[in-house]
Amino acid sequence: MYKVSIILACYNVESYIDDAFRSIVAQSAFDQFEVIPVNDGSTDGTQRIIDEYVRRYPKNFFPISFDEGSGGPGRPRNAGIDSARGEYIIFMDPDDRIHEDGYSTLLKAIEEHQSDVVVGARYAVPEKQGPEHKIWTDYIAPEYFNQDSYAVKLDLLSRRPGILKSIYRTALIREHGLRFLEDILSSEDEIFDKKFLLLASRISRINDVVYLYTLARGDSITSHIKLNLYRDLPKIFGGLDDALGVYFAQPIISYRLAALIRTFYFPKLLLLDPELTDEALELIRVAYEGYGFDRLMLTENSIDRRIVELLRDRRYSQLMLYFMNQRSIGLSGTVRRQRGRLRKFEVRPVKLASKVHKYAVFAKRAAGERSPGKFLRANLRNSLRGEPNGYWLFMDRPNKATDNAEALYRYVRENKIHDRIAFIIRADCPDYETLRREGFNLVRYGTVAHWRLLFNCEHFITSHPDEDHLKPWRGYGARAGTPGYKLTFLQHGVIRSDLSSWLGSKKYHIFCSSAQAEYDALLNNIKYRLSPDTLKLTGLARHDLLERRSGDYILVSPTWRSFLRNSSQSEFESSEFYRSWTALLRDDRLQTALQAAGVRIKLVLHSELSKFGECFPSSDFVEVITYDNVESFADLISCAQMLVTDYSSISFDALYLRRPVVYYTFPERRAHSTNVGADFALYERLGVRASDHDAAVDAIATSAGQGFMPDEEKIREIDSFFAYSDGQNCKRIIDAITQGEQHS
Repeated sequence: MYKVSIILACYNVESYIDDAFRSIVAQSAFDQFEVIPVNDGSTDGTQRIIDEYVRRYPKNFFPISFDEGSGGPGRPRNAGIDSARGEYIIFMDPDDRIHEDGYSTLLKAIEEHQSDVVVGARYAVPEKQGPEHKIWTDYIAPEYFNQDSYAVKLDLLSRRPGILKSIYRTALIREHGLRFLEDILSSEDEIFDKKFLLLASRISRINDVVYLYTLARGDSITSHIKLNLYRDLPKIFGGLDDALGVYFAQPIISYRLAALIRTFYFPKLLLLDPELTDEALELIRVAYEGYGFDRLMLTENSIDRRIVELLRDRRYSQLMLYFMNQRSIGLSGTVRRQRGRLRKFEVRPVKLASKVHKYAVFAKRAAGERSPGKFLRANLRNSLRGEPNGYWLFMDRPNKATDNAEALYRYVRENKIHDRIAFIIRADCPDYETLRREGFNLVRYGTVAHWRLLFNCEHFITSHPDEDHLKPWRGYGARAGTPGYKLTFLQHGVIRSDLSSWLGSKKYHIFCSSAQAEYDALLNNIKYRLSPDTLKLTGLARHDLLERRSGDYILVSPTWRSFLRNSSQSEFESSEFYRSWTALLRDDRLQTALQAAGVRIKLVLHSELSKFGECFPSSDFVEVITYDNVESFADLISCAQMLVTDYSSISFDALYLRRPVVYYTFPERRAHSTNVGADFALYERLGVRASDHDAAVDAIATSAGQGFMPDEEKIREIDSFFAYSDGQNCKRIIDAITQGEQHS
């Protein structure tokens, strides 16, 4: 049984196919590959080269041949699907090549994650050239594994078809009877790819470049454009409507159909005989009319709506002029190569040359710069917008409370400051049931009720102003306009590095700060766009819940590393992060010092690393606590005799109680968001910074020997750092929010 069937639709590729085959044979997993080259009636030496590879590799090459060509890749690819014996299928064009060990990488990924499909990345290169001559690279997005969300599928809809850089599970293809349309010259790949992705439930994306895509091949099917390409449009529209309709509503389908014309078929006018351009535009119009102008007008892309209007009214010259006025951008390499052909257009009465030339530039960039995530607006606007409801909504993380929003909610409820309050949290997280038992008015995160309440509330008060918290509907393909609430950012900790690229793009009613130095840094950095009316020195709400208590443990709580989030267990255990912290937890000298002081260790893992909890040693001396299992950070910190961290903002909670803090900032080869720009001088002022293992053990042992009491100099530094230590932070925040307002 072969693991992978590689299917190549071949027609007159004598000059290229040997390079394609060489790249397949060079794969480290080649012995697990079944190669199915389908000769679709070639009249050159393509079959001779196929026969040679069958002779060399009879256990891996299994050709199919048709006497007459079909004119497109649909029929040969379908024949390959019918013959495939592999557990997975990869489609390859015979004029392209695999990049390095790309197909082995795809196989490894789909088997490791048991996905339905894994999508890689590719380089576009000139004919016969390598990656050093790449013209463009696919958009590199954060990797993800086995996703099935609306947001993921909507994002993939906006990307180039992934069929030449993906590996598909064969069983899913056969389960749904997926086939390529055989009677069209182009877009059959997008129709197949999009339908598979929308039917799949386990989609993974990796950032490995796996494929070299050949641009500007002079004898490819689409390099000599004929009117048949445009005559196929009604069938293509029907195929895409069928594919996308299994998942998306009409506005998204309309967006994709209109965008396809804008980004692919209009630029192909450059390759068409100039005398046929008007006829091609008329064929596009016929396709639009057949599908329905009214349906296509449901797209929320204003450019596409204007195109529909101009085509509907046959105002072709104005259509081209419209694109000339959209934006001014540089010529792409592809467009530059068409300058000679464009001169032929200049003799036309309507001067179509410059119009089409400009259009090709604009259309090439438009899809890449505009996200389809705004195209459910028409469906959702009315369901979200309503009368102001007067609510104050509070939220920490979607799956976790115990932060500043929960603390402030408690204060507002207990002091009866406002009678319409609600707390947003996911129903499937442990904190939901805890808060429900305490009588919190809970709203389930991600529900339409949550969206509607948020859209029309008076104040949104949060410790995490991420975009999917502020406008959660956008992550599901909708843009319902601008909500009317006033945003209060409570903060998650104390800002000690420049976060203006993230926080500076939002509009705040109140932005809380805790230290004078922090306040000054925020106010003086114009990229935050904060004024004294917005930026308030209040302190953190959760600090009001802290109280210095006796406990029998020290707290160890390092922050996360983004590059470890998707690591396997073996990769995580080989990381500097794991080795450094494990060595500290197992150190005999540390254990002796802490046992002599009558304390043990509680290791609390960041939410992004909690899945690796079992990797750390757990014993009577070391208790490992994952993020979701922390019932109360206030209780956890209040009873901790000291804190050991690296860069976590939880250090300021311990410092607020005047507990000793050791910052263990061991050397790391790889930079990450928390160690870049870290304020080491501040760490040394307020706590003890240790840059290696022995120094960290010494610092902890010394503090244990002193009864975990910071020295007087540290106390003075901490006192001067915090603006307030009076337990009145919540009051100051509410005063700032309500200043000049009348509330029930």
